[in-house]
Amino acid sequence: MARKLTDAERMNLDYLREALCQVLEPSQKNKAASVASSLVRVRGDVVTDEDIQRIVGKYGKGAQVALTAAILAEALDPVEGQEGVYTLRVPPQVEDAGEKNEGLADATGMSAESEPAPAVAEPPEAAPTEDDAATANEPAAAAAPAPANAPEPESPAQPESPAQPASPAQPESPAQPEAPAQPAPPARAEKPGRSSAPRTQRGRLRRVGKGSPSHPTQLSEVPYVRRGGPAETEVRAKILELDQRFWMNGWLLSHPGAYTLFERQLTAINDALVNGALPGDITRRQLAYQMGGDEKFFEYGSDGHKLLRAMGMEDVIRHRPMPKPDLLYHAPRRRKHMRVLVTENLDPWLDVHDLMYEEGRTTILGERIHAVVLGGGTPILEHNRLALLLDTLGADSVEVLYWGDIDRAGIDIMVRLRDVLGERYPFAPFTPAYQLMIDKAQDRYPDPADNEQTCQVNLGMPDMSLMCEGLTEEAAAYARSVVEGCRLIPQEILTRRDL
Repeated sequence: MARKLTDAERMNLDYLREALCQVLEPSQKNKAASVASSLVRVRGDVVTDEDIQRIVGKYGKGAQVALTAAILAEALDPVEGQEGVYTLRVPPQVEDAGEKNEGLADATGMSAESEPAPAVAEPPEAAPTEDDAATANEPAAAAAPAPANAPEPESPAQPESPAQPASPAQPESPAQPEAPAQPAPPARAEKPGRSSAPRTQRGRLRRVGKGSPSHPTQLSEVPYVRRGGPAETEVRAKILELDQRFWMNGWLLSHPGAYTLFERQLTAINDALVNGALPGDITRRQLAYQMGGDEKFFEYGSDGHKLLRAMGMEDVIRHRPMPKPDLLYHAPRRRKHMRVLVTENLDPWLDVHDLMYEEGRTTILGERIHAVVLGGGTPILEHNRLALLLDTLGADSVEVLYWGDIDRAGIDIMVRLRDVLGERYPFAPFTPAYQLMIDKAQDRYPDPADNEQTCQVNLGMPDMSLMCEGLTEEAAAYARSVVEGCRLIPQEILTRRDL
């Protein structure tokens, strides 16, 4: 049976799971929690290459490569001077909170109001001095400014207890029975004392995340604000300027920090709504790329997806679920000679499908297309599945055009697919789409290194000659720089309007 995790380990697990989800493909995101749990449970203070192989070894070969790359990129930091040895990359707040209470207070962003525990524990010492001064019955002592007078009333106060008949202050000695009734203040002082004990410390640790309540770094850290101050009022005023669908259910108004954290994305969605682009000819992935260059911002489980759900706007932006049928394709009619376009991702496939089915288009970007197939990435290479599908079309000859992402994985799939099909099916890249993708990327990012980063460092540099056939020299050089730098130009950079 797996051991029970501590609170700090649970926070580390959540942090690592979210970090892995940011870089894993949608089909691999369901493995992030299990991998993060295994990393946290590794014995000792370090993780080795053997530990990584043991953790990813239970998955398929394709998943092992992606998971290993994600772990090395997002979950581990190498130990200097020790090859193959790493430490977990965890929030520094958690480590500080586990060391001492001062670090805990800093990590949680506690104010001075929440730190009076040691100060409240001191009143029991001050209370007896006040009582002794009262029982001494010396008003002159209270008026004496010199500190030397303070011990003088205390010295007679000590003989007064044994010499009860001699002192005239004896009538006030009945007030001393009230002194035993004063254990109440010490009882109150014990509560703050217990508040610094590990039990409360563990309670506070649960609230420590990757950021702080005042500076959240992800949606789960955004606090609920009932009223707030002038800053929240100003943010709420900006929220009310958005389309009413953003704040109609009240969630965004009660979480103004979410607007501050995702102001750029919310403003971009609002602009699309105002311009009439949503719902319509743009999908979540296409909009996400236009907003910030990350086409997977709205993927299931991401902060973008959670944000839409919290605001009740899941149906406002069109979502295209991944279909389950094997090698989904569309061929309006059978012909003797056919040109089949194979797309790597879903959104471009649906765009071409809609143009062919709804508008009766037979040309896409100036190229005649008779059928479109959803390749889905690596699975299309298994068991020669594409060739089996092409055989069912019954055409005398079939020419295959391939269109995918411009990154190491996308180019590698294209080259391998050409080798799998062999000479039976003429094969070529869908050059007009690649040229347009590069042109739009150059307009957006003149420097190729500014394109979206990938975690494909473990994939070797693929042969770019096939994809670069027909491209301009400038476009080919730009594409090579993108792929060499482990960057990405996704298919979603093109929308239905571009086709």
